[in-house]
Amino acid sequence: MLIGARYRLLRRIGSGGMGVVWLARDEVLRRQVAVKELHHNLGGSDRTIAEGRERSLREARATAALHHPNIVAVYDVVEQDDRPWIVMEYVSGRSVKEIVVEDGPLPVDRTVRIGLQLHAAHAAGITHRDVKPANVLLTDGDVVRLTDFGLALLPDAEGLTETGAVMGTPGYLAPEQAAGHTPGPPADMFGVGATLYFAVEGVGPFARGDYMAMLGAYARHDIRPPQRAGDLAAVLMRLLSADPAKRPAVAAARDLLTAGAVRPARPSRRVLLVGAAAAAAAGVTAAATLWTVPDRKRSGRSAASPAKSGPARAAGLGPAAWHDDDIKDVTIVGSLALGIRPGDHVVALDAKTGVQRWRGPGGISDLKQVGKGMIAAILITSGGMIIDGATGARKSKTPGSDLRGGGDGVAVFRLGSEDLTAYDCATNKIKWQVPFGPEFDDPHLFSSAGLFCGCARGVQQDTQTWDFRGISIQTGATMWLARPQAVEQVHGSWADDSRLYVNVTQGGRENLLCIEARTGRQLWTITPTMGTKSAKIGVNDLVRLGDVVVMATTGFWEPSLSAEGLIAVAADSGAVRWRRSLVNPSVAVTSDGRLFAASYDSTLHELDPATGETAWSVSTPLPVDHLYAVPGMILATSRSRTTAYPLLGASPQPSPSTGR
Repeated sequence: MLIGARYRLLRRIGSGGMGVVWLARDEVLRRQVAVKELHHNLGGSDRTIAEGRERSLREARATAALHHPNIVAVYDVVEQDDRPWIVMEYVSGRSVKEIVVEDGPLPVDRTVRIGLQLHAAHAAGITHRDVKPANVLLTDGDVVRLTDFGLALLPDAEGLTETGAVMGTPGYLAPEQAAGHTPGPPADMFGVGATLYFAVEGVGPFARGDYMAMLGAYARHDIRPPQRAGDLAAVLMRLLSADPAKRPAVAAARDLLTAGAVRPARPSRRVLLVGAAAAAAAGVTAAATLWTVPDRKRSGRSAASPAKSGPARAAGLGPAAWHDDDIKDVTIVGSLALGIRPGDHVVALDAKTGVQRWRGPGGISDLKQVGKGMIAAILITSGGMIIDGATGARKSKTPGSDLRGGGDGVAVFRLGSEDLTAYDCATNKIKWQVPFGPEFDDPHLFSSAGLFCGCARGVQQDTQTWDFRGISIQTGATMWLARPQAVEQVHGSWADDSRLYVNVTQGGRENLLCIEARTGRQLWTITPTMGTKSAKIGVNDLVRLGDVVVMATTGFWEPSLSAEGLIAVAADSGAVRWRRSLVNPSVAVTSDGRLFAASYDSTLHELDPATGETAWSVSTPLPVDHLYAVPGMILATSRSRTTAYPLLGASPQPSPSTGR
């Protein structure tokens, strides 16, 4: 059969749910090609047939836009029998699925080499949305060729499925995608993790005895513990995180695979403002005493001797006041918890009752605070809007969707490849623009003490450097410029009312830098450690409580993840006060200085700030991803569920007899 008067079908070489792939000969250029025959006109309505055809054309456009040695090239699209046929480069090789089924699981080093090649689509701004073993081809020499972009999402493409429709392969589909939300690059990171898991383990991450059992494990996010992956296991678990924010970005994933060790997933860029004055007013200092409430669940290590405390007071949390299973991307504004409902609508819930206070616009993919009670709501398509966090009223449109930071009613966007643009949320006008230079890649921006502070990678005389800048939030003027020595990578950044904390790699070590916000002066540098020389530990979350900085760390040493935990250091020197082992923890501190921590072992703790010991604990229905402190409540988020717990009592007062 001759297709498009040019391509002669020779034999069938593959098939799937959407069609058949043929080996064909290009009679004009006299070369072998692969031709994909689509089947979306079988038994469908006129509407679904039209959507299928459009999706096929989108696949061709998506793949034709890419020119990379790790992506199968698209040559042509022709119409025959009222449907499109996609003409592609013919790749002689087998898929990862075929190799594993026929030859058995792959060794770790080979799996890592495959993973290092699976990032090309993102470089062109395309989300594949169906990364799985069957779509990863290997040629001679193990060169990866990623194929089948039928579900690919171009940056400006319009949706072609009904709201809530889910397409993809269970077990390799990211949880947020399975829930019907529009996926972004983190969804493909999940697919990469699941594919590499299959390659090295020989089964998928949710494999069970039968298909229904697998679906149940997938719904619970119950990952089968890796047995063969060795050092790669921690990287796989990070890529397979249920929370998209906990998965490493493309560059970070490449670093993880190269180093063979875990570095932290980039945290959400929320500004954690914990005033030292508030903690001091509550009588909480680095030498605060243990609560006298019985410890229901002690840590695995020996407890410190109890210090004398003031009068006994109730501690901990009451029973869950409410929970919500249909809200994600929680952001706190005063006593409201803002999030995104299925259908991508913004809603605000009363943090004490869970009652919905207002419902905002739809089509939203992300929410970020920009100060003065304002929220920047980023649209799925492009652009965004500023919303009053208290009422849901729309204030203005934003000049772009690439939001890089916010504070004091100003939102900073990256427009194009060179400029940072500050947008006044109240006046709907641009306040200033700062050229960041085309050499800078992915600046981290966060606000502190009236400044925007950015970390950006650049090139100086053929050497990669990282510039740290303090920029006036009102004028855009550079107030200071710092260049810490030998920074290889920046992984996360936080701010309080006077300092910046930046998690970096320096000389192969994961360090935390403390920088004075107003001057850029480096106050101290520490290498977080949980007591093992071989562990590489990065910071995943951080809060300041009076004169103590508490960081949630994540790390790995063979063969477990037990290097993860909490480390408390003196705010003035970085000297370690205490350490506490917890699995993938998150932390929150209340305005009166109470410290809470949650972990992936489904336990929520109230901790003594002086020792890190558990004063109170409770089991949670699911592993906790993030904690938030709001007036009178602690909110714990787990995947799409948010649970609210009321605070009981108050933190203990210092004991006069001990001088604490």
